[in-house]
Amino acid sequence: MPSSLYAAPPGHLTLLMSARRTASFITPGHRSTSFYLYIPRSHPVTRRARGEDVGPDDVLLPPSSAAPISPTAGGGAGASPTTSTVPLAGSPSAPPPPPTRPPGKGPGPRGFPLLVVIHDSSRDAESLRDHWATLAEEEGCVVLSPHFPCDIKFPDGPDNYKRLAWTTASGEVVRYDEVLLSMIDTVAAEWGCVDTSTFSLVGFSGGGQFVLRFFYLYPEKLHAVSIGAPGRATPLVAAPWPEGIDNAPTVNGRGVDVGALRDATVSGRTKVHLLIGDEDTWRPVQPDGTRASQSRFDVIQAVRGSFDAAGLVYDYDVVRGAKHEADKIRAVAMPWVRRHVRKPEQSEIRASI
Repeated sequence: MPSSLYAAPPGHLTLLMSARRTASFITPGHRSTSFYLYIPRSHPVTRRARGEDVGPDDVLLPPSSAAPISPTAGGGAGASPTTSTVPLAGSPSAPPPPPTRPPGKGPGPRGFPLLVVIHDSSRDAESLRDHWATLAEEEGCVVLSPHFPCDIKFPDGPDNYKRLAWTTASGEVVRYDEVLLSMIDTVAAEWGCVDTSTFSLVGFSGGGQFVLRFFYLYPEKLHAVSIGAPGRATPLVAAPWPEGIDNAPTVNGRGVDVGALRDATVSGRTKVHLLIGDEDTWRPVQPDGTRASQSRFDVIQAVRGSFDAAGLVYDYDVVRGAKHEADKIRAVAMPWVRRHVRKPEQSEIRASI
């Protein structure tokens, strides 16, 4: 199977920490960053952790087909194979417990949709992952929640990841867009059975800034984008990045392709969602202590105006009674994401089942 974790025996600590609400994992090649995952019950790695063996066609195999469990699996000192002991429940050598309920309704090894959720300035990536866990189970998708640590650089270190390309105090340039793509490659290689050809990307506040700018650089990688209440967004206007799209840090150096953004949204290949609270109308404090020139409500209107001028197609929601409140914005974003978490062709197939 296309998963290195699936090779671990049931009950192994690494496997247990890689299933359902995973531990925090370091990003290969970017060791200052990490990520959390939610792997639904229907995914082969979670099934393997429960002691179920899943064949390449998503068929549960009999227990005898599972890989044998070493009495010292997990790296600890285990009992000798000839020692008569009763292993503690949950220990590496204990027989796996039966599943508590039938597997979920994910699509199996053929490819789970990927939903990436980007934290705001608070950087609570673990809690953010948990907010989307129910949707992951019900829709059979994998949730990736990156953690981008704050730079201590004064005064704008908290904004590092939001700009995609960031220069540290030591002069190192960190490309947070490339860090995210590295995380996605790791998920595909280690967990497997995840369709990473395109994915859904969601963010609120500072996370919304990241999502908007990532969309500009990589429309071909996204089939759904939800942008909630960014404080300092980048409209499609001629101004220096990140106030506008001039000199944007595109991979090919050719600048933001507004035509590609328009084609992606008009064709329906990429769905776009803008959200703002109707009471998110005060001007936020900037990293240098000054007040922003616009409220977040004004910022989203500027983005909308630039989208309209460029011919982009998008959905727009004003959340009544909401200030700058993540839970209220998320409550409106979730139903939209649920409708678009799969590529259009995947959604059509699922609707016909």
